[in-house]
Amino acid sequence: MSTSPATVNPVATIVQRRLITKGRFFHSTPNKNFFLITYKIVQENSDFFNDNDPDYNFNYDHEFFYQYYTTNYFVRCKLLPHLIVEDLLNNEQLDMNTRNNETPLSPQQKLSLEESLYIKLYLRVSQGTDEIII
Repeated sequence: MSTSPATVNPVATIVQRRLITKGRFFHSTPNKNFFLITYKIVQENSDFFNDNDPDYNFNYDHEFFYQYYTTNYFVRCKLLPHLIVEDLLNNEQLDMNTRNNETPLSPQQKLSLEESLYIKLYLRVSQGTDEIII
């Protein structure tokens, strides 16, 4: 009795993986806070902090590591005051590095922010991955 390929049931087959090395996006939390989110792959023997990167010199409110399979990303979150969001929407000239007049994020707010980002980060970094899951 022979088995046809249709009856073989592998758990997962990865056809090709192209890693997304860095990116940025805006994120809104349920309590109506807006954040600029930047992420960059962590690689050995690389200049992780690069002065030529326009996002390097921002004053970030929270930073953490996110793991996608065996790849680690350094994620940085900048809380955007509502006036900056309004300027962004109106295409006004703005300085994204202005200090917030708000209190720093509490540990619980930071944890909540990380949890709210896990799915979005997965969707962003997995865009470069072609997977066939059977």
